[in-house]
Amino acid sequence: MFEETRKLAGIASRGGRVPPIYLYFTFIIPGFAYSFIKSGHFNYVPFVLVSVAIMPLIAATNLFDDYYDFLKGFDKPESPNARYRRHPIFYYRVSEYYLFKWAVVFSVIYLVFSFGISLRYGLILNLVAFVGFILGYGYTGPPIGYKYLGLGEVGVFFSAIAASEFISVAATGHFYLSSILFFIPFSLLIVLILFIGNVRDIEFDQKAGLNTLAVLLGRRKSEVFSVVIFVFFYFISAVLYLLKVYSRFTPVILITIPFAIYLSFRWTRIESVNYERMAGPYLFGISMLLVALLVL
Repeated sequence: MFEETRKLAGIASRGGRVPPIYLYFTFIIPGFAYSFIKSGHFNYVPFVLVSVAIMPLIAATNLFDDYYDFLKGFDKPESPNARYRRHPIFYYRVSEYYLFKWAVVFSVIYLVFSFGISLRYGLILNLVAFVGFILGYGYTGPPIGYKYLGLGEVGVFFSAIAASEFISVAATGHFYLSSILFFIPFSLLIVLILFIGNVRDIEFDQKAGLNTLAVLLGRRKSEVFSVVIFVFFYFISAVLYLLKVYSRFTPVILITIPFAIYLSFRWTRIESVNYERMAGPYLFGISMLLVALLVL
């Protein structure tokens, strides 16, 4: 029983490798920070409850992703998804039915847990939770499957905002329009982390017929796109500072610009896999620094 549970945890979390486990914190910390700014104190209980509730949604999204990628023929023994982690079908030898079954189970757990939280912290949370589920399932699930339309980054952008909203609404008891603006820079960094991973796999995805945004843009335009995301991140942060949505310490984030420039010009000088491993922690660090500046 213990071994089976551990195997399922490894499959559902992808061993914490794809996406990297630390990325989870960039989904939940901004919402916690916003709730502190609005309320003046740390609302630990709703933060912990929602953070736990989101975990089965992430597990379900991963399992739906593996299920539909395999079903459509994109996941193969030689694919990047099987090389960078222990793919459930090729390593653990589980069936595609196993993936779908547990994806449904985790989805139900997420929705039931979210409903339970909403009884204490506001029924509007059900709407946020449902939007989160649609974005997670719709990543690869029919009839949307926006990942296969080159819209994976767009979906992840809104998923990150939804996760942060889930926490902030639970912790404050209200939905604030300014919260959407507050979360945009963090969502941009999450998008960039995902995009870099897709650029890493661009050659294989192109051959397999998987139309990620990186494939549609091509390698050269993908490099330009990453620079645009960086520029937009600093621009939006500056605008939110001027609008007083962000704190007076926000300009300190400008000290990270040299890192952004460094990353932007490393594409052609380092292997894609190594670039991703290097860039991820950098982007995570920038995100966490911005959180620290906003709560000071």
